[in-house]
Amino acid sequence: MKVLHTSDLHGSYKALLRTDIDFDVWVDTGDFFPNRTRGDRTVEVGYQARWLALKSLPERLAAWLDGRPLISVPGNHDYVSLSAALRGAGAEAHEVTPAGVTVGGLTWAGFREIPWIAGEWNGETHDFGALIEATWETQPDVLVTHAPAGGILDGGTGKGYGIPGLASALSWKPHTIKAHLFGHTHECGGQSVSEVGVLFANGAGTASVHTL
Repeated sequence: MKVLHTSDLHGSYKALLRTDIDFDVWVDTGDFFPNRTRGDRTVEVGYQARWLALKSLPERLAAWLDGRPLISVPGNHDYVSLSAALRGAGAEAHEVTPAGVTVGGLTWAGFREIPWIAGEWNGETHDFGALIEATWETQPDVLVTHAPAGGILDGGTGKGYGIPGLASALSWKPHTIKAHLFGHTHECGGQSVSEVGVLFANGAGTASVHTL
């Protein structure tokens, strides 16, 4: 399976629609939308919904996908659902949760939550234990989150961008995960590494293809 992985486009969608990359499934790991404020929900929900409609993006993306599925997890900058918008335009689109979804014979599961920044954005939290446990119960083949695992393509020690406890779970807790797709940390965008039998890919600001 050829997976087109994007993340953290922040409204820069035009190059995506022009791409002639061959792929079987599109996975977006969040922050697809532009923002008008620093996380003011009373503004952002309407702004992002209008942005989608004015550019006819659900219909254009559905046509571009041409029957291929989208798997998405929202980012902290996202206040409307990309997958719901594409389903409304007739595309096959799935939003990842810890409960998982099966696409192309693989189980995809994960969550949008990110380590706490300042309480401005969607999905900020201090506690990941229950999310990790719920995701592990699904036994996914592919882990999809917005933020990276702590210490793996997360922007460097001490920055706090990586999910605490996730790297340890991937190292020591029994699982079936073959790949972890994420974004969030722009300075590591486009980088990938294989560790403990898992492909880790940070798609921030890029579009790249991985074969699973």
